Amino acid sequence: MNIIKVITGSVAAVLLLSATVGCCKEKPEEPVNVNRKVLLFYECGVNNLTSYLKNNMDGTEKGLPAGYVPRESGDVVLIYSRYSKGAFNYTPVESHLRRIYKKPNGKIVSDTLKTFGTETIAASSSTMRQVLTYVKDEFPAKGYGLVFSSHGSGWLPAGYYYSPSRFEDDHKGEVGTSRQGIAAQSVGHPRLPVPEGDLPDTDPFYGMTRSIGQDYIKGSYYGHEMSVSEFADAIPYHLDYLLFDMCFSGGVEVAYGLKDKADYLGLSPAEVLGDGMFNYTKITSFLLNRETPDLEGLFKDSFEMYDKQSGAYRSSTVNLVRTSGLDNLASVCARMINEYSDALADAPVDDIQGYYRQGRHYFYDLVDIFEKCGASKADLEDLDKAVDGCVIYKNSTGQFLEDYDIKAYSGFSMYLPCAGTPLLDLYYRKEVWNNATRLVK
Repeated sequence: MNIIKVITGSVAAVLLLSATVGCCKEKPEEPVNVNRKVLLFYECGVNNLTSYLKNNMDGTEKGLPAGYVPRESGDVVLIYSRYSKGAFNYTPVESHLRRIYKKPNGKIVSDTLKTFGTETIAASSSTMRQVLTYVKDEFPAKGYGLVFSSHGSGWLPAGYYYSPSRFEDDHKGEVGTSRQGIAAQSVGHPRLPVPEGDLPDTDPFYGMTRSIGQDYIKGSYYGHEMSVSEFADAIPYHLDYLLFDMCFSGGVEVAYGLKDKADYLGLSPAEVLGDGMFNYTKITSFLLNRETPDLEGLFKDSFEMYDKQSGAYRSSTVNLVRTSGLDNLASVCARMINEYSDALADAPVDDIQGYYRQGRHYFYDLVDIFEKCGASKADLEDLDKAVDGCVIYKNSTGQFLEDYDIKAYSGFSMYLPCAGTPLLDLYYRKEVWNNATRLVK
């Protein structure tokens, strides 16, 4: 049974806009409730997460209806969903945007506001921008929130995490050699072998896939996915906070790529269990049922929910980030990357904390990288201060899926070129984090 949600990562995620929005001239003037907040759940589920996402939104025991639902005259809860017909039937059903609210008699209502058709791709920057623009235009409010839920694999190019061997073969011309040659090349350190198998065949907890979001395409190894830059382009206005309910969203590459889009980010550097990163019966209480959203309270509650479990279900990594500190983090890392470039090229990857299974060696703990590469005490203190300037709350269980131990946890992961391939390096050069730090020259 699949219990994992990967989603960049992811991308689940919540937004709050700091300015009041006026109405469009074509529409009748609607008075803006200065206290009203809008929360949008964006469900990208044409994949094996459909049943989990539906339960998060509509489950009578664990979903939104079992928790706080605002009245029609108060805050606004919206759900954009694109689902499959079933857990193993990835035929898409009509996507739509709906609002849920509670009437004075206590009855919960779900009103469909707009349909988008079966061919609309949710994991698309154009679709996401369309939805967010519609929300802002139709619901003038004090602030806006978005929870983004789907599969994810951080900054990795679309399709790579699912089948790296096929991706390397399909793109071998970009670096002028075969996959085997790509995997064997080294820059001061023997690169780790490219995993041969596809995840469904090799992973008993299959659910870990792709960049940010996923729409399955029948008969294809590659579905529709968004890169970090495409996801950033999909957000048409600044957000107060953006929360991802998806795996591998906690890479510093993802956070830095979205730093100008939100004041706060909610991330996970490792995987997220299929049930979701958050307790959906409580999430609206933390975000809406109070004067200001309690982000730290939400993340503490989310972590404790899993920390109380046993076995494989006691698996959680959470990181709540203040984006104003990310430029300083990049500056400190750029200096240290330059200073310790030789050590990074020969990093002891087997000793550094990784957030991966199944031989996918792409996500290593940011601080542990420099510690294991011999950074000085003074440099490590500077790095810790820079991380603390970003991180509001972080926590992790001692193990993940009983598969690997988490002994070091900074809240952020980062790529190590010596553990990747020249093809991955080529794609990594496109990331804004790399532009700022020059990790890959």
